[in-house]
Amino acid sequence: MSSNPSPSTSPEPAASGADAGIGCKPFAIALGALVGFAVLAVSVGLSLALSDAPGVVAERVGLALYVAGAPISGVFSALVGQLPLAPFSDVIVWLVAAGLVARASEKGRSLGRLLAMTIGVAIVFGVVVSQAIERI
Repeated sequence: MSSNPSPSTSPEPAASGADAGIGCKPFAIALGALVGFAVLAVSVGLSLALSDAPGVVAERVGLALYVAGAPISGVFSALVGQLPLAPFSDVIVWLVAAGLVARASEKGRSLGRLLAMTIGVAIVFGVVVSQAIERI
C-alpha cells in the first residue's frame, strides 16, 4: 500500500513584521487628516495671498499656507515666481506621507503625535519656501 502524504491542514504562518503591510485604518486616518490639512491650507492660503488688498502679513501667511498644503506647487512657485498648482504631484506627496505616518504608528508611536509632527514640518517648509518666493 502506498502512502501519500496528506496535504497539511495547518494554516500558513503569519507574516512577520517586516513583510506585513500597513493597516487600512491608520492609513485612512492619516490620509484623511493630511489631505484635509492640505485642502484647508491651500484654500485659505490662496484666499489670503490673492485677496484684493492684502496686507503684508496676510500675504506672507497666505503664501506660507499655500506652500505648506501644496509642497510641489510651492517649489514650482519658488522656481518660476508665480503661483502654479500641480495637484497630482501634491497628492502623491501626501499619499507617501500618510503611508509613512501609518507605518510608524503601527510600530508603537502615537498616530496623533505623528500627524502633528508631519503638519508642523509642512508648515515650517511652507515658511522657508515662501521666503524664497518673496525674494524672487
